[in-house]
Amino acid sequence: MKITLIHFTAPPAIGGVERVIGEQIRLLCSRGHRVTLCAYGTSHSTEADCFIPLDRDANADQTLAYLEGSLCGEDVVLMHNVGTMPFAPALTAALRILAARLTSARWICWVHDIACGNPDYASSMSTEVRVLMETVCVHWEYVAISERRALDLLERLGIRARVIPNGIDLGVTLGLCPQIERLAGDLEWWDADYVLLQPVRLIPRKGVERGLDLHAALWAIGCRVKYLITGAPDPHSRLFVEYSRHLRHRIEDLGIADHVHFVSDLLSVGPRQLGSLYAISDALFFPSKQEGFGLPLLESAAFRLPAFCPDIEPLRSLPGAICFPQEMPTDELAQWVIRQLEARDTISARNRLVKSFRWESIYRNFLAPLLEQPQTAQS
Repeated sequence: MKITLIHFTAPPAIGGVERVIGEQIRLLCSRGHRVTLCAYGTSHSTEADCFIPLDRDANADQTLAYLEGSLCGEDVVLMHNVGTMPFAPALTAALRILAARLTSARWICWVHDIACGNPDYASSMSTEVRVLMETVCVHWEYVAISERRALDLLERLGIRARVIPNGIDLGVTLGLCPQIERLAGDLEWWDADYVLLQPVRLIPRKGVERGLDLHAALWAIGCRVKYLITGAPDPHSRLFVEYSRHLRHRIEDLGIADHVHFVSDLLSVGPRQLGSLYAISDALFFPSKQEGFGLPLLESAAFRLPAFCPDIEPLRSLPGAICFPQEMPTDELAQWVIRQLEARDTISARNRLVKSFRWESIYRNFLAPLLEQPQTAQS
């Protein structure tokens, strides 16, 4: 699909709308669409396939003549704020005419802000511009970024708009290394109810079996968990080879092979990769039978993760330790872990973010259905 995004300015200009545009461009390109960016200026650093520069000195007729050839043949034109904000009246007027002429395209007015009825803009708009901002274009479809903006459109312009929220690029926001970001998508870590991390070498005293049994118990009560074990290999150690084989047999016996991942099987886990694993996880699970210190508890505290561990020294004395009796039955432990996770508002908030406001989720839940539906104009 050929899609053009239009705004007054664009990345690398700093602003909320510009950031959304940049992330929408990356998202749409990653889904195989041919994306063009149209904005004022001479060049912009984005991942769009093409850039159409606009001239701020051009009037509506000049802008119309310039854009008609460029936008002819596009499937969708996404106009970010240009239909409701008075920063380029010539562009807004030209796009209204173009939408009536190029009827094979979908013209979508993406509303972040509304000047109409806003006292911050009333005094700076001429009568002509105010009328332009107050007039609904029957050839446009309207999208609002929130229920608040949708209500503003209904109250001020009488338009019922579809709501599609802004999103967030978690890979960029969390500073994930590319390998971990790719694995998180490919192995559906983002789609889990919770992600538990155990950063350990595969040696018996680390109690990995305890984590596997917990994982199976959580799935048995309907909690869709992903369990990430770094599992740094030691091919020269016979103990490692035997213990690794034992754990993999246990995973198969428990039927959890799709949900447990030995990360070191997939990539070399260095400091940056380990930091990314902490960044995407909801909690540390550290069921060691005995420890000399317990460095992962300090690392989890640095990332503000709860650290679930047996009530033994020295673990109980470390920052962030949330202890359970070492002999607690697995079924009881699973219920205890769920209660601990559900009690933390920050985890609930991030889970909601991941499921509803990650760009991949927004594309699946909102953008793809919008792009695939038949053309509809504002009545």
